[in-house]
Amino acid sequence: MSGPTYSPDGKHMWTGSEWIPAPPTSEPEPSVPSEQALNMQDSVIGGDVVHSTVINNDPAAVTTAVIAALQQLGMVGAEPAAPQAPPILEVELPPSFSVGDHVEYHSPTNERWLNRCTVIGVNDDGTYRIEVPKSSGIETKHAVVIGSSLGTIRPAAPPYQVGNRVLVNWKNYGNYYPGTIASENDNHTFMIHFDDGDVEDNVEWSRIEPLQENSAEVQDYMESVLEAEQELIEAFQVFDENGTGTIPARKYFEILTEIGDDPISVDDVLEEFASLGIGLDSEIDYRELAKYMASSDDVEPVHYKPEVVIRDAEIKDGDLHGYAYAHPKLGEGPVRTSQIMGVQYDERATARVETRNTMYVVGPTGWKVKPAEHPFNDPFSVGEEIKVDWKGSWWDAIIREKTGGQYLIHYVGFDTSWDEWVDTNRMQKME
Repeated sequence: MSGPTYSPDGKHMWTGSEWIPAPPTSEPEPSVPSEQALNMQDSVIGGDVVHSTVINNDPAAVTTAVIAALQQLGMVGAEPAAPQAPPILEVELPPSFSVGDHVEYHSPTNERWLNRCTVIGVNDDGTYRIEVPKSSGIETKHAVVIGSSLGTIRPAAPPYQVGNRVLVNWKNYGNYYPGTIASENDNHTFMIHFDDGDVEDNVEWSRIEPLQENSAEVQDYMESVLEAEQELIEAFQVFDENGTGTIPARKYFEILTEIGDDPISVDDVLEEFASLGIGLDSEIDYRELAKYMASSDDVEPVHYKPEVVIRDAEIKDGDLHGYAYAHPKLGEGPVRTSQIMGVQYDERATARVETRNTMYVVGPTGWKVKPAEHPFNDPFSVGEEIKVDWKGSWWDAIIREKTGGQYLIHYVGFDTSWDEWVDTNRMQKME
């Protein structure tokens, strides 16, 4: 029968389920032989069950286990960090979509654009029904509008091809890293060769963004994420005397328990290492560990109000009345909201009406009675030819700008010194 397993300092003993103080003995405290590894229990690591075997000879598996240990120890978030998305590129919005068009949906939950969505219907108020592919199946959004904010749709980016330069949310941990598409799989996922030498296969379309290398903003972004990764790699390289790209788990154990302002207790680290099958003489791929740590900075959780699209909308006594397409609690049908907290219009006159618990979306033509401040209530637009009253006579003019209730007009046939700001009392439509 094999003897008990002791901690590296000989002060703790593994019972098979927990670490306890080692019993006093007159003999010298046992040391851990170089080939001795910690016992462990069955554990789930990234979906794979490890059966009482030490993963000494596989740095990638060891690194995955170390990441799981860091999550359990509370050093990094147990959930992937909110994606730190690269700069959003401008996309020209069309006036409308047709059934069958391929679109992107700006998911309020994920706070990013989801691709491979399809328009399956057009509602009477000009909103759209779309299908959004998800890992659990196809989800239908019953009423969305065209736009650039959360909950809207826009034209889909062109399909990616082998050789395209891209930014990829590496392992869905949160940070986007630059790389190149090496191949496309039959299930429309991709193999990515990252600029730092890393390789990831089966990357979903939703984790990829096009890389515009001529954009100064994108270049600044890439430099910042790669610099954060490189700083951690250089810190780990101090312990990689042979340049193997790995460091012993024993050395990382020392880093966790002895270095820094807030080291972790030996007992806690030993327990996590043992339960996850991390032998102290196994090797850790510190480049992958650094990449994960660079993308796992604490991010404050963001709570989004559910978005509900309604039609036949009308504001009465500070409440919004209308017909909801898919209210998360009330389903489809008439609704009367709580007190309105604010109303905002986007560039397409789509309204977002915020209440205490919900964000209601009203399309440009989704109103039964348009509010006074609705953009479509303005009878005049920039560039329009009109008549302007000047000292009792009506003169031809063109609207150059507008702000609030004022319009900058240019008199036709006169130089710009005659331009002036006027209100609607001095304006009328051309006959």
